[in-house]
Amino acid sequence: MQPLYNPELKTLRVTIPGDVLSTNAETLRRDITAALNNSAPNTLNVLELDLRAARMVDSAGLNLIVSLVRAASQRSCRIRALVENTNVQRTFLFTRLDRYLELVTPTQE
Repeated sequence: MQPLYNPELKTLRVTIPGDVLSTNAETLRRDITAALNNSAPNTLNVLELDLRAARMVDSAGLNLIVSLVRAASQRSCRIRALVENTNVQRTFLFTRLDRYLELVTPTQE
């Protein structure tokens, strides 16, 4: 996972290389939080989670995403999730996470 900052768009894109599960959620939380904390105040408008490689997000992964929504909100920054897998899309919709972040699917790109 390599965070990529785009200063023109004030966007921090974090590409997650696969599923978001209990086995990797804490490592992802630590790394993404560190990337957020390393960005200077008022230089970030959007935290973009690239979840296109994910086929599954379990409860620990959902907890991670909720905590990232809160962290982004504290920085007055929006959060966007790029999602391709229909099961992951459904998970976001069923849990109503789409109300707290921008959910971008392949048809919207």
